[in-house]
Amino acid sequence: MGISRADITAIALFMRQDLLDRHRGNALGAAWLLIQPLSLIVLFSTVFSHLMKARLNSYAGPYAYTVYLIAGVLAWGLFANTVQRVAGIYSEKAGLIRKIPVNLGVMPLYVLGVELVVFCISFALYAAYLLVIGHGLNLAWLWLPLVVGLLCMVAYGVGLVLAMLDVFVPDVNNLLGIVIQYGFWMTPIVYVPDILPPWLRPVVWLNPVYWAMESIHGIVLDGRLPSYLPMTGLAVLGVGLLALAAWMHGRLEKQLRDLL
Repeated sequence: MGISRADITAIALFMRQDLLDRHRGNALGAAWLLIQPLSLIVLFSTVFSHLMKARLNSYAGPYAYTVYLIAGVLAWGLFANTVQRVAGIYSEKAGLIRKIPVNLGVMPLYVLGVELVVFCISFALYAAYLLVIGHGLNLAWLWLPLVVGLLCMVAYGVGLVLAMLDVFVPDVNNLLGIVIQYGFWMTPIVYVPDILPPWLRPVVWLNPVYWAMESIHGIVLDGRLPSYLPMTGLAVLGVGLLALAAWMHGRLEKQLRDLL
């Protein structure tokens, strides 16, 4: 499942087309890539900063909950969108796959690329917002690319495995939508783990997405470096999922193309 120069060119073209098609026909076009995250930041900062003031670790400013919430929502959006879009990629692009000899193992990378572009734009606006409210950045932010990269690796691995299963069992994508909804509320994004009952807090650590969320929250709120154990866990899980996807691709590629 190697990547050739032709594969890289195809991924770049798919990314460009996806970004262009996203807001094609809208009067403001690509400006929506800025408007949408800005509107989210404004909404959260004006509503939640006043209605849900919270003391989070060492940061107790009036925008504490907003800072916490936006970081989690953006990271979860990257994970969930990548998983859902990659999981449905073969069914969505079946017509294209029948016409041209695309590499099924690497073609979905364009989805991850697009979601990363959108995430980076949103997070850059978020960082600017933090500077405006006086929260400031810190050296721990240098670790963000690592945390986000590991989260993306896990998301892509999950999505790729589900994409191949979806060709054989079409109900996979419908079930995934339900799991994603439950996953959002089972991950401390709109609440802090401290409000959970003592018996439930250890269970949260069974959620790999929480490992990334906790690291991102620690970096943004407290300037705390990610812990070694969750980062290692994410790396091992991501590599394992990609290895599983590569094995499935090698065993099932002919059947996948026949069914598509």
